[in-house]
Amino acid sequence: MNKKEKLQNRIFIGMVALCFLTVFVFEMLTPMLMDDMTYSNQVKEAGSFFQLFGQEYTQYMGWTGRSVAHMSMRILMYLDLHILGGGRLLFNIVAALVFTRLSILMYTNIQKKNKVDVKTYVLIVLLLWIFGISFAQTVLWETGACNYLITTTLIWEFITFFRRHVEEAAKGTETSTKSSVVTAILMFLSGLIAGWCNENTSGGCLLMVILLTAFYLKGKHKIKPFMITGILGNVMGLAIMVLAPGNMLRAANREELHGGLLGMAARFLNITIVIHEEFFILLSVLIALVIYLLTYGKKLTELIDVFAYTGLWFATSYSLIATTTPQSRAFFGAGIFLMMAVVQAYQDADDDVKWMSILRKSVVYILCLYMFFTYLESGGSLARIYREEQERYTYLEEYAKTGEEDVEVPMLRPNFKTKYSAAYDSDVTDDWTYWTNMMMAEYYGFKTLLGVDREEWTKY
Repeated sequence: MNKKEKLQNRIFIGMVALCFLTVFVFEMLTPMLMDDMTYSNQVKEAGSFFQLFGQEYTQYMGWTGRSVAHMSMRILMYLDLHILGGGRLLFNIVAALVFTRLSILMYTNIQKKNKVDVKTYVLIVLLLWIFGISFAQTVLWETGACNYLITTTLIWEFITFFRRHVEEAAKGTETSTKSSVVTAILMFLSGLIAGWCNENTSGGCLLMVILLTAFYLKGKHKIKPFMITGILGNVMGLAIMVLAPGNMLRAANREELHGGLLGMAARFLNITIVIHEEFFILLSVLIALVIYLLTYGKKLTELIDVFAYTGLWFATSYSLIATTTPQSRAFFGAGIFLMMAVVQAYQDADDDVKWMSILRKSVVYILCLYMFFTYLESGGSLARIYREEQERYTYLEEYAKTGEEDVEVPMLRPNFKTKYSAAYDSDVTDDWTYWTNMMMAEYYGFKTLLGVDREEWTKY
């Protein structure tokens, strides 16, 4: 390894460390929010670690089938409570590690890159920060991160594991019978977990591994046991999650303005609106890159990864038509597929054309500059929000000791609002019957909790 390669390796490691550090800081500046309170109370009621599984079984039967997501959350909350005495320090570390791992998995799945490609990795991290769907709710909020960040990373762990073995099989790399059996078992287990993670993203995962298998078989290769067990595990995990009794109970209680075909059309329109709001820029960049690639001589077959990721994004997004239109955060996993398509197209646009070489480098540097300013500004806002939230929580803990049943607390100052905080999505209101007010009141043991304007607050 020459000096240039050593330098590239050090820079790459530095970028990975910086990725972890930047996310960890924002995790530390995010307080307990929304459903964190409800689940935290449940975890406190668990007499032992194993009772967490009983709680999750109850939820599986009566609320949702996302057991992998919610068990990871319960375990992290339990460990934070019993090892660190409360707070979310362990979760903050794990979430930052998982985010970093997701960026590395995405980088690993990009084809035709240099052995150590710092520019491509940095682009992936920047896209996650800038275009990650509902970043505050899917990465920084504890309950949301377990439902989206952690599950999406588990899904990409399986995809990467599956893809690596498919590529090795295509090259004719033989393994011993014992190794083949172990691989098949591990593939089944990882596929099961990936299928049990998140409805639409797990469905996209299943399509991905089926595509990988189909391309492998197209090359006149014999199917391997791990391919069968991996797909079977993925299907089983997805089925266990989707067919949960809790899902059916929730679906029966949902009300929509329209039903039947009209209802489906309404969902389609709502999903399209979300796609326009959340993905327009990425889609525009992708279209421009594909036009460039085709104009400068690339064949459609050379862009198969780009088109595959784009198709998976489309399928993962519109599969949500099967349920009542969800919140934007449900598109987080779909957004990863679209980012992969963009980065792969960016990678395919090699530096043979001088102006494209300049443009590719400039884009990364400009995004770095943009993120530098955004990070500092948002970090300042997060620190102020965190301070106000902690003041409020301390006050509520002290007030609860008085035995009073009704309490007032100040609402957050509106001028600190940032896309990297979900605090304003769950702030208390001047209506004590509002769900956030009732959730916070229940957590601290009050009968009612009322929010008042911060400018009118004088008790602290």
